[in-house]
Amino acid sequence: MRPSRRRLMTGSAALAGMGLLPRPVRAAPADRRFIFIVNFGGWDVTRAIYPAFDNPVVDMEPNATTARAGNLDFVDHPERPMVRDFFQQYHDRTMLLHGILVPSVAHMACLRLILTGRIAGRPDWPAILASAVGQRFALPHLVLSGPSYPADLGAWVTRTGTSGQLEALITGDIAGWSDTPVDETGLLLQQAEQRVLERRVRRAVEAAPDPRSAALLDAYAASLDRAEQLKLANDVIDWETGGDFVGDCLLAADMLAQDLASCVTVTFTHDWDTHALNDIWQNWHWQGLFDGLNGLMQTLDSTPGHSTPTLAEETVVVVLSEMGRTPGLNAEEGKDHWPYTSAMLIGPGFTGDRVVGGYDDTFYGRRLDHAAAEATDSGSDVTCDSLGATLLALADVDPGDFLPGASAIEGVLT
Repeated sequence: MRPSRRRLMTGSAALAGMGLLPRPVRAAPADRRFIFIVNFGGWDVTRAIYPAFDNPVVDMEPNATTARAGNLDFVDHPERPMVRDFFQQYHDRTMLLHGILVPSVAHMACLRLILTGRIAGRPDWPAILASAVGQRFALPHLVLSGPSYPADLGAWVTRTGTSGQLEALITGDIAGWSDTPVDETGLLLQQAEQRVLERRVRRAVEAAPDPRSAALLDAYAASLDRAEQLKLANDVIDWETGGDFVGDCLLAADMLAQDLASCVTVTFTHDWDTHALNDIWQNWHWQGLFDGLNGLMQTLDSTPGHSTPTLAEETVVVVLSEMGRTPGLNAEEGKDHWPYTSAMLIGPGFTGDRVVGGYDDTFYGRRLDHAAAEATDSGSDVTCDSLGATLLALADVDPGDFLPGASAIEGVLT
């Protein structure tokens, strides 16, 4: 059962109607929103999104069968009704990308690879996407939970904090966390201070002695505007998620609806690293993951968009894990680390109801013709850079600016 949360005003239309936030008309795909859902630990794709019953090297699960929704085959199991419900409802806007090569079997290395394409030094996909549109949002890339590798794009990334630090900063309650008592400033005095500060910044920008100083002062002025936007919106933000994945998904949708963020990252609550009792733990995790995805999609479908009827038509949901699991069970009935994984993309900008890539008879990822998005032995590996370039292309960001030599999977783009 999903936790009850105070539902926020849906869409920036509500805030705009209150005179709090502007509602510009925006054009896709440059203004596409993203929610990244990270499943840390390495999921077993053969328990939900990749049926491999005809592959003798893969130990499949008892009582599981292949099922089909539209053109998508998935693994059906009586204890995972949420998986079945999701594909029946949303197969037409879902793409499964299989066989992504992640050239490591160490969790933290793979996590960086799947999100950046490199072991170090490169910003992750959400930070790049947020940086392309960051000036328009108070929280361009909001990390509710999980990893973030912003590199030199850290100015566009904000964490909520594990103890509610962001909320406390916005409300001013964080002053009470200090060991030194701080007197509360009255509202009228706060407003007067804000006006004085804005005037001082404007004068400083006009009198900037050189271009670098002007740029820094402009950035400071923009940060003041974003802070004010957050203060005005805080009365309708419900930061309480119930401490679970479903609540985080709903908050992520709210942040996009209120036009406060362009990208949000959420991590699934539990660790997928099932070296023992693989089928028990993976069963629970897939059911919980799809419970959250069903709730998220229902919310996106019922929330007005900014330039389209629903937020779902503007939002790409990216669901991934940093690695897969071995095809065979070990002595502990678990599965170990595997350097190939899959990803799910849900939303606009690509052909839904489609499976792209796959696994061969050794359970290695199949090569892909990127232009046609068809598996072929003469194609190229599906790499982390392939995934990243495709996501950037979905937002009309040139992959060549960040991923030299990488190519998007052009055959899936619409």
